[in-house]
Amino acid sequence: MKLIVLRGANLNTEMYRGYATIANLARVSAPDPFNQDTNPNGLQRDLSESHSRDAYRYAEGAEKVPDHNRSWSEVLLNVRDPSVVKLSPLDEEHGVFELEIREELINKSLGRPQISRTDGNHRLHFGEGDPKYEWPPLAASTPFAMTIGLAPEAEAYLFMDINDNQKSMNTAHLAHLKARLTGPEKLAVEDPALWIAERLTDDPKSPWHGIVHKGGQRTQGLKRRVNLAALRTGIGMTLHDAVKLRSVDAIEGKYVLIRMFWNATARTYAGEWADQKSMLLKGIGIWTLSQLGAEIIDRCLVRGVIAAKLEDEMSEYLRQTKLVFDWRSGGDIQGYGGQSGAQNAANKMKVALSDEDINIGQIAAAVKNMA
Repeated sequence: MKLIVLRGANLNTEMYRGYATIANLARVSAPDPFNQDTNPNGLQRDLSESHSRDAYRYAEGAEKVPDHNRSWSEVLLNVRDPSVVKLSPLDEEHGVFELEIREELINKSLGRPQISRTDGNHRLHFGEGDPKYEWPPLAASTPFAMTIGLAPEAEAYLFMDINDNQKSMNTAHLAHLKARLTGPEKLAVEDPALWIAERLTDDPKSPWHGIVHKGGQRTQGLKRRVNLAALRTGIGMTLHDAVKLRSVDAIEGKYVLIRMFWNATARTYAGEWADQKSMLLKGIGIWTLSQLGAEIIDRCLVRGVIAAKLEDEMSEYLRQTKLVFDWRSGGDIQGYGGQSGAQNAANKMKVALSDEDINIGQIAAAVKNMA
């Protein structure tokens, strides 16, 4: 396939711009979907087939109803394997080139695409047509921009920049991309809440391990019911509200204390934690417990609880709050919504906390052990 393209700069990134049929661009390119299990270095979010169907019908309408003007923004492709393209200057002074895409070298069975769909995967998904819907390939022309040899990390930054302000983008996917691109040491300084949320997700000692979705494709059979972005927001609340926790200098120390709290929560609220429909692991629950956790962690630090007893002490505090709300779907916690509602719910739970009850519990346990 040979195309005429114009070389130029989009801000500080060199690109080749041109026009091609949607079917042709779809045929030579492929997505690189992120999957936290099978493709952790992937790029795209989970595909919305309905979104792609809408894109196909919109583009199809340009051919079927030519008197109704339609257009969309250019598709952005990155040639990760420069050997599959050849550039020949036609008017190099003015940046005009012939771009040959050597289709015989493109192998779509590879794990990662040779020509990646940096932006526009939903528009190209059905571009070659689909036998299930009896859709033909789309012959409508579309503008495209192409980078050649852009490093995967730089491509990921472009993807994140393009999608960061789109309301429909999965915020968990963007959060994980930021964590992946920033690196752990820098992230710990720039966004400690995200650093801790990512660590909780990946740590086998954490109750969040295996249940947090980082965006992208969902692996079939795995039930990841918690959004990384919601957890990150909750951790941010804990770090902001826990005054005594600020005296713990190392982020690793803060992490361990927060992990202890959530381990205590998963143990104390075991039924709610296991219930797929429980509101405890929805946004309202995570944010409410995160703010309650700030209070409980501070109380433990003020009382000088030794490390070996911290998780048990946190569990004792949490037991005092068990009857405050019904966390079942349809329970009274649903009367609280958003972050402001979570703050009100957390304040109501804090009223139930008592250091005296903790001390009585310790005495009772000690007496029982003497029997």
